[in-house]
Amino acid sequence: MIKRISVLLITLTLIITIMPVHAYASTASLEDKVVYYTPASDYKSGDCILTATKMMIRRAVIMRGKGDWARISNSYIRKPATLSGLLRNSFVVDAEGLVYMVDSGKFTGKGDAARIREFETLLKAHPEGIVVHGTNAASSGTHGVLVVNVVEGVPYAADSSRNTGLYNKGIQKWKDTTMLDPCKVTKYWYISEISSSATTQESAESNDAAKKTSTLRIKSLRAPKTLKQGKRFSIKGTVKSNKKIKKVTVRILDENGKKIISATKKPNSKSFSIKKLDSKVKFGKLKKGLYTFQITATDSVQKLKLVNRQFVVE
Repeated sequence: MIKRISVLLITLTLIITIMPVHAYASTASLEDKVVYYTPASDYKSGDCILTATKMMIRRAVIMRGKGDWARISNSYIRKPATLSGLLRNSFVVDAEGLVYMVDSGKFTGKGDAARIREFETLLKAHPEGIVVHGTNAASSGTHGVLVVNVVEGVPYAADSSRNTGLYNKGIQKWKDTTMLDPCKVTKYWYISEISSSATTQESAESNDAAKKTSTLRIKSLRAPKTLKQGKRFSIKGTVKSNKKIKKVTVRILDENGKKIISATKKPNSKSFSIKKLDSKVKFGKLKKGLYTFQITATDSVQKLKLVNRQFVVE
């Protein structure tokens, strides 16, 4: 009898472990292990940073209460996020009614303490987490994980090696993952911008007329990510439209949404270089903190917020 009960308990445990994540989708929080789990069937060799990116986007979906985070799988993001099996430096994922712009950067500090401080600075701007990666950065060799928090100098991360197949550990202290010293990670990915999805029914209906008559957009953007206090930064990019562009405004807001800097031009042309506003947008005067960089443009048909991106001055 005892043996039979033991078998039943083991069977129940296995069923819970392999239960589809959709079963948890309506109740999961950021702490739930299931958010970080990847079935073996959805994992390919070399998927560590792709998996970490999926975890990051899932967290962003949960934090905004937008849609079913469980639909965000490795298979779902593989095509837009990878090229020849490697994670792109920059890409866009359209998921659950929102568009997630993912960008990358390189760490610059020397030693573990400096690297952990960089984690903390980035997480202030990107609380959904940052994907970190390095050659020979783990006991298994080249590897990457999702860092979600730093508590009293201790990084916490979700590691695909601990959340795939039979393993389901969720978020762990750095030392409990497969990663070695934090200073061994040299590159990171983060969500640089989140905007409404042009593929949703609401957006399609509200922008339908504008799309048919206006192509207002921005190309070749150069915008801040992380800046040193007092350092100058030059913005670049070209606003284009098939209609006359009436106005372009560049703004910087503080973490409370208060306008700190604003500069406007009225091009009255179909193309405008935002470099013409560069002299009025003085990044070097900003104090340490979290800011939002915005660009809005108006042509003869519509007004659009072309850029809405957070950055940190440290």
